[in-house]
Amino acid sequence: MTLNAVPNRRPLSNATLLLIALLFGAAPAFAQRATVQGKVQSIDGKNLRNATVLVVETQRSTTTDRTGHFSLPVPEGDWTLLATATGFEVAQQRITVGSAGSEAPDLVFTLTPALSQFSDELVVIGSRAVRTTVESAVPVDVLSENEIVDTGMTETSRALQFLAPSFNHSTSTISDGSDIVRPSTLRGLGPDQTLVLVNGRRRHNSALVHVNGSIGRGTAGVDLNALPMSAIESIEVLRDGAAAQYGSDAIAGVINIRLRQAVGTRVTLNAGRHFAGDGDNYQVGISHGWRLRERGFLNLTAEYRDRSATNRAGRDPRRIFNFLEQEFGEPALANGTLDPREETYDRRNHRYGDAAAENATLFLNSMLPLNDTTDLYFYGGLSERDGESAGFNRLPSQGRTNILLYPEGHLPLINTGVDDHSWTVGLRKLFSSGWSLDASFSTGGNRFNFLISDSANTSLGLDSPTAADAGTLEFAQQVLNVDAFRAFGPFNLAFGGEWREDHYEIQAGASASWIDGGVANQFGGVAPAGIQVFPGFRPANEVDASRGSLALYGDLEWQISEPLLLGVATRYEDYDAAGGTDVGSTLDGKLSFRYAFNERLALRGAAATGFRAPSLQQALFNNISTQFVDVNGEIVPLEVGTFRVDSDVAQALGAVPLREETSTSFSLGFTAQPNDNLSVTLDLFQVDIDDRVVISGRFQASNPQVAPILEPFGVSAAQFFSNAISTETEGADLVVAWSRALGDDASLALTAAANWNRTRLAGRVQTPPQLVGLGETLFPLIDRTYLELAQPQELYNVGARYQQDRWTAQLRFNYFGEVTSTESNTDPSARQTFGGKWLTDFDLSYELRDGVRLSIGGNNVLDVYPDRNIARNSFNGIFVYPRRTAPFGFNGGYYYTRLTVDF
Repeated sequence: MTLNAVPNRRPLSNATLLLIALLFGAAPAFAQRATVQGKVQSIDGKNLRNATVLVVETQRSTTTDRTGHFSLPVPEGDWTLLATATGFEVAQQRITVGSAGSEAPDLVFTLTPALSQFSDELVVIGSRAVRTTVESAVPVDVLSENEIVDTGMTETSRALQFLAPSFNHSTSTISDGSDIVRPSTLRGLGPDQTLVLVNGRRRHNSALVHVNGSIGRGTAGVDLNALPMSAIESIEVLRDGAAAQYGSDAIAGVINIRLRQAVGTRVTLNAGRHFAGDGDNYQVGISHGWRLRERGFLNLTAEYRDRSATNRAGRDPRRIFNFLEQEFGEPALANGTLDPREETYDRRNHRYGDAAAENATLFLNSMLPLNDTTDLYFYGGLSERDGESAGFNRLPSQGRTNILLYPEGHLPLINTGVDDHSWTVGLRKLFSSGWSLDASFSTGGNRFNFLISDSANTSLGLDSPTAADAGTLEFAQQVLNVDAFRAFGPFNLAFGGEWREDHYEIQAGASASWIDGGVANQFGGVAPAGIQVFPGFRPANEVDASRGSLALYGDLEWQISEPLLLGVATRYEDYDAAGGTDVGSTLDGKLSFRYAFNERLALRGAAATGFRAPSLQQALFNNISTQFVDVNGEIVPLEVGTFRVDSDVAQALGAVPLREETSTSFSLGFTAQPNDNLSVTLDLFQVDIDDRVVISGRFQASNPQVAPILEPFGVSAAQFFSNAISTETEGADLVVAWSRALGDDASLALTAAANWNRTRLAGRVQTPPQLVGLGETLFPLIDRTYLELAQPQELYNVGARYQQDRWTAQLRFNYFGEVTSTESNTDPSARQTFGGKWLTDFDLSYELRDGVRLSIGGNNVLDVYPDRNIARNSFNGIFVYPRRTAPFGFNGGYYYTRLTVDF
């Protein structure tokens, strides 16, 4: 069945755009009073290029030119100017601009090197006002482009994982689309409970739903790896609930990715491979920025990345050839006689590791001053990724194998094409009343295509193709934002609105990918329909639906006294009804405070309510898939239907329209700077979430209670989404940073960061009347293990950075705490805990000449692997390591070389 677009979509966009046009065209602007000029330099007198100079009260900014100079129009009044640059601390000056005709002061900002990733830096999340990380009432980490590049990683998600202990990017393999878009989480919560922004605007989610066993099963998060590292200037990680400020999804926190705006050219070449001799990785990034007028810029970045597959599979010890040889006109072998091909068969017949991936991205970031008070900005990009991963090997002795095409069996491949696009255009204007207005429109989407190769549809016999298009998932989003801000006296006031429309599609694959051809398998039994490894989406699975929402928010910060800052935010959001969802409206709020006992010690905290609207992916995804499940210790395939909550099958099982998840969160912490070289922050947090959306376990017709429900539909196994559980999460984040200059040309920085988190199921599973007594199937043991124990509950990051003249040496230790997984919902012996591990990374760089830096390094240089699977979970010894819960993967050590050229 196909759903048309929702008919009651609000016609607000045209009216709102007209209102914005009138405001920008008719409202009086500041008359130019003066142009503040000056330069930004380092403590050794070197002029700093591409440094940012910003007026706090108006939030207008510019960047320095090649000589470190800047100019910025500033109206009459008293203003606070901040200057910052990558790798440097923030500097601040207070100025007074007199009446018309007076001269503005010439300024010189002298910046001190930031020797740690936890140094004080400007942030634009967590508060509508501009603040530094030390001044913020909530914890925010700022990761610079140099820190990200120096990890040696080539994927944005993996670099984040090794820099921010609260962030986790799990490794999974043989998990269909999740092999190429792996789930990422913040503070141990779900992938879709973290809001991702780009330049402060909402980023769209992936079209892919993780429906096979993995962390984040049943979610559709943001694909951070669609954002190339070469285009990133910094990443801000807000570790606090912020739905009242930013809307749905911000329960765990917010990640804001700021795109490069540097003028000039940067070229990065990176090449590496694993100690085991596979997983070759090549990355080329080119970024060039042009100056537009006096304050504007245009930065264009292109990046290409090619990663080869890795394989850590064990040898298959099973008997391979025990089918009926007479199918080929040959005499049958005598009982007990082995086929001679057993001796020559390649028993490393699985692919167990990273998928092969080829990526090409193009991103643009620009700002054009139209006049002294109005700026036009535009940014966005395109990303294409081709991935190749494998499923379970199909043996010639198995009924699902088409031995007429593959006499020795085959390893089916899942080829994924992931296309991503996003564009934002907006205007910022400063009015004579003191208000700043920012209006923008964003559009973006993600397309996920499945092409299955080296496979066959057994039910078609010799007529089966060996490759077929299995269908496409698409998600698109359009967002209109209008934000107003003003600073007056001790107050910072912001309010605004957001209109958003989400669109979701499922497109059917080629008929050969899903059809039942009626040909019996090699044993004369019923052959499974659809192409092996990933049966395609059928016409009956197709979806084409939209959902709109409208939000209004207000945000006030009050500096009651010099030591005390209070903040309050509220947000109202109203959603259209769309197939399978029933959100309606929500009202959420947040209170925050910061109290500075003195310049070196401050207490901070926040309390908030939040929400996450169920995604269209969760409400409307449906298909028939092959899932490998544990049956009495043997992993066997099972054709499982995922049914929409508004389908007849799901409703017969008790499904109801999905409601929003609601949360209550608290945080309390302190920031301390005992001396100029040492800083410490500690933040405790608790997040309680009600009505979490999860995908159920498999309800099978073999269960006598389920059989009469499924029998009228001819379904043997079914699963669906529901608001089945509530959870409690608690934890703490600790950051300690020490740095010291060692003479004129040397410095040393030491950092230590830690995250502790624990998530537990709260109360009973909410089971519909039709499934009374089946709560452990609705939310089974495997999924509960993924929720509570499959992510590290302890993560530590310890680093040292030594710099002398042109040399920079970095040593980093990351600890990933123990994780637990299981392959069975019924067998306690299948549950296994994998011990925590320390990984060691090293990077050594030398500046060959100004702007040219050569680096060599290694990740996991001690070649650490996770604990091995117990025999019960190893699939005959083939799956050596945990395939869904290894936080740092199981590829072993990796070495690389990198060349960075700035000119």
